[in-house]
Amino acid sequence: MASLALSYLNPGELAAHIAHYPGQVLGIAGFGRKPPAAPTADSPLIWVDMPVLDADTVFEVWTSGTPVVRASEAGIESTRNAEVLYGCFEAPQPPGESIESATFRAYTKIFDCLNSAGYPHLWRVWHYFPHINTTENGLERYHGFNVGRHDAFVAKGRMIGEQNAPAACALGSRSGPIVIYFLAGRQAGIPIENPRQTSAYHYPEQYGPRSPAFARAMLVGAGRDQKLFISGTASIVGHATRHTGDVAEQTRETLANIRALLTQAKSAGFDAFTQDHRLFLKVYLHQPDSLSLVRAQVAAEFGAMQQAVYLQADVCRADLLLEIEGVCGSPNPSPVPLKAST
Repeated sequence: MASLALSYLNPGELAAHIAHYPGQVLGIAGFGRKPPAAPTADSPLIWVDMPVLDADTVFEVWTSGTPVVRASEAGIESTRNAEVLYGCFEAPQPPGESIESATFRAYTKIFDCLNSAGYPHLWRVWHYFPHINTTENGLERYHGFNVGRHDAFVAKGRMIGEQNAPAACALGSRSGPIVIYFLAGRQAGIPIENPRQTSAYHYPEQYGPRSPAFARAMLVGAGRDQKLFISGTASIVGHATRHTGDVAEQTRETLANIRALLTQAKSAGFDAFTQDHRLFLKVYLHQPDSLSLVRAQVAAEFGAMQQAVYLQADVCRADLLLEIEGVCGSPNPSPVPLKAST
């Protein structure tokens, strides 16, 4: 979308970006080592305790093509323009509270924020929390997270299915609370599913008492301003993990699933391969020593169209060695910089 641009920046680049586009930064997510003083442009900044494998620090920066308005409501820091709302917050899980309850509270806050602000369509959500594969109260924490998310959808009257589930990912951080940031819009996006995979919201009960509430991808905008949000994608065919223990084959299968989503999006009018599109990827690796191998496979698959950040993370299934998510669209239009006051 013309009103939404993504950049991956280091600390020096972030400072320059903010200076060039004052009042137009929607939000910033930081990964890796915190610099002594990170510029924020008076925009929401949230940190994820997750190592960057090929740098010290990376900032994921969402920028608007027009000036934005900032708000704070019920602990959610947000910014918005005429089309898009960006929000971020930390959802603590106090001792004795289950992750189901913490996630339910978090999603209730998100839906209340969107309804109040007038951006009812949830497009994309990022979740990070520690110990994602460990057992809590007899249930794997990722499965408990899915219970809380599902129950919040139901409680707020949002049916989970083809027309209502956002693109999303959930990864295991090293420490801290549940960290969430999201994008929503005034207009609905178009969910995209992958014919190679069972839709996540139709997973059988072996993956937990509630299915994950996300679409494989979400297409928003129109024409050359379209953006395709690609959910966390892994080596899953149907609903089963493939190539357990083989990072090269899991990477190949993951990239095949991403290419399948890009192909499916063509039927909705989004042609990733014939237009001058860029593919921004976040690649989450369970084993840091697989970086060189995976990076070479990603570069071979998507070539010059891709720009990737590599992070060390636990994936939502213990038998998955990597997960890749991303955003695809025409070259991010440079937001029109505001003139500096004199």
